[in-house]
Amino acid sequence: MKVLLSFVGEQDPYSDKTGEEGAIITLCRHLRPEVIYLFPTAKGFGIKSETQSRALDTEIWIKSEIDKKTQVFINPMHLSDPTDYPAILPATRRLVDKIMRDLSDVDCDFHLNCSSGTPQLKSAWLILANAGLFKNCQLWQVANPQFKKEDRVSILEVTFLEEENLLSRIKRYSEEFLFQRMAEECYRLKDISLYSFRKDKAGLLYRIFQAYQSWDLICYDDAYKRLNSVYNEIRTSADLAELAKILEAQVQILAKLKDNSALENKYNLVDLYMNARRRLKRSDYTDTLSRFWRIYEGILYSHLRNAYKIESSNLVESTNKDRIREIVGYFHPGINKISIKKAEAILSNVFKDKIYCGLGDRYLSAKRNLSSQSIKLSDLLEELRNKRNKSIVAHGMKPVAEDDAINCVKAIEVVIKEFIPSAAMLIEKYPLGLVEIKKVIDVLDKAFTL
Repeated sequence: MKVLLSFVGEQDPYSDKTGEEGAIITLCRHLRPEVIYLFPTAKGFGIKSETQSRALDTEIWIKSEIDKKTQVFINPMHLSDPTDYPAILPATRRLVDKIMRDLSDVDCDFHLNCSSGTPQLKSAWLILANAGLFKNCQLWQVANPQFKKEDRVSILEVTFLEEENLLSRIKRYSEEFLFQRMAEECYRLKDISLYSFRKDKAGLLYRIFQAYQSWDLICYDDAYKRLNSVYNEIRTSADLAELAKILEAQVQILAKLKDNSALENKYNLVDLYMNARRRLKRSDYTDTLSRFWRIYEGILYSHLRNAYKIESSNLVESTNKDRIREIVGYFHPGINKISIKKAEAILSNVFKDKIYCGLGDRYLSAKRNLSSQSIKLSDLLEELRNKRNKSIVAHGMKPVAEDDAINCVKAIEVVIKEFIPSAAMLIEKYPLGLVEIKKVIDVLDKAFTL
């Protein structure tokens, strides 16, 4: 049902100045609304400018000249000054809230006439629409017949300040991979925007960022279901072809992550590494250190499994019993599990593993306040082990410093690339990077330029 809301001006229903019908009548002829709510300034003592009588004339004009079945409701506003914003806004909001409640069970499309009344009354519609008061709403303007004789009615396309602010915040949050906040801002934008194309894109990105949030929380199965659902909806859409290409690559890697989550492998270890980088980007140093240690453990365990058929977390499941006999003394009987420290010792002392032994002598540049230090990787790993043990990540209560988090990411990148030959390529082609996220946001950005 079409519902028109309008203030009443001095040129309604007919203008003595131009000899033409006013904005309300002109808009009614264009829209043919079933229901009209008119908000004139009421008659009364101390009222500087009343339009209540004009509202009555407008109702008569509509029913006699346009459609006698049109329902017209006149709601006089007791405003002593129709240019006073502090009085106009709350009074209008109260009336609109009541109308919205009365029509809550009716499927309505609201239309706002932004061309009748004082400039302050007209702009009240813009302010209330910007505040998200209307769910389904279209703004209209009617040109002055002195300047435009034909096609006087036009849609008022306005990008509200709050919508611009929401888009700006989404872009800013993307720099730190704050997917939940990005999703919340998209939901808010979907809720307040008056334009269907912008609502649709905001709703689409809300679902995508919800999937990214699940991915960031290492809930791969949930992330896959959410993202695959969006991908299947848009993959044949010509105007979303680039977005579909991005989502396709992301869905493919999520399929590998969700189907190979029981044991450490190249996919989930690389994903944890990228996850640690995201944590560092948002200054979450504690989680960066925590992920670093789990990745390092996972790399050692994965290498023992792949190269020596030893299942470090449960030795009973190891397929090479000869290797188990070689490492007797590096684990306690009955526990059937190898610690990180023991895994390092086994690779170094028992198997003389070339990758592990060669890695310890590698030098890299460690962050030291405003400078850097060239240090052996083995020494840096031991330093980070001690920092972890004294921090709240493990056995202590110390916070994790920024330098330590940076060094964690530097160290683990070297380790993962040495032990997993394909890691460098997987990192380079990782589909949830800032470049991909910005391309996703571009879909919404373009909706502001249409």
